[in-house]
Amino acid sequence: MTELLCKTAAGVYCPAGDFYIDPVRVVERAVITHGHSDHARPGHKAVMTTASNRDLMIARMGRRAGGLFQTLAYGETVRVDGANVTLAPAGHVL
Repeated sequence: MTELLCKTAAGVYCPAGDFYIDPVRVVERAVITHGHSDHARPGHKAVMTTASNRDLMIARMGRRAGGLFQTLAYGETVRVDGANVTLAPAGHVL
């Protein structure tokens, strides 16, 4: 059985969905949980996050924020390859 999440040098990786969660290094596909600088870093090719986090990343980082953005609302679930992704409020962000 493959683990749902694995720790890697780039951060927490989900093999089933082929994405990283709040990666610390630039990756192909990132899920950004919230806009704090220790979670939202620039340069990822594809970024999934909320619309407000996307806007914050773009305001802070400009063009370096990320390539293709896909936004979803808190509580919305999307299928990413073999994994379901649902974002929930962190409790300490807008």
